[in-house]
Amino acid sequence: MHFIARTLKLLAIASLAVAPVSAHAGEDCTCRGNGKDVAEGQTICLKTAAGPKLARCERVLNNTSWKILDTDCPLARSTPALELLQQKG
Repeated sequence: MHFIARTLKLLAIASLAVAPVSAHAGEDCTCRGNGKDVAEGQTICLKTAAGPKLARCERVLNNTSWKILDTDCPLARSTPALELLQQKG
């Protein structure tokens, strides 16, 4: 009985040695955010528990993932001329 168990363990170890170590990820990987595909290395504004933050699409272990940056999303600001037009309208 011990002989069979030992043989099965050796076969299992041998099969792991023959298995490929890692798969090759494609060159055109993207992340999905805000309903759009975003190229690896690009940043977008994502909603987080800490409010809107910039996030960069990165590859982690052959998968794409968002890296949340410590930067708040830039805000669009009104110019004084635009504010005057809105007040008159």
